[in-house]
Amino acid sequence: MASKNRVTVNLSDDEAAQLAELADRERVSKAWLGRRAICDLLDRTRTQDQDKPLSIISGGRGKR
Repeated sequence: MASKNRVTVNLSDDEAAQLAELADRERVSKAWLGRRAICDLLDRTRTQDQDKPLSIISGGRGKR
């Protein structure tokens, strides 16, 4: 897949270590895991009511 768009994220040391461990265990790249997570999020939110906030933001770990 030729990529024309790039996204950069900052992870804590713990998050980066967990991501690397998961990538090694599943034998995939960290980039693949990131793309999969983004695609899953887009699929889930496609069916959500657009007037409601994302449940992962209102109760999630990420910063806004």
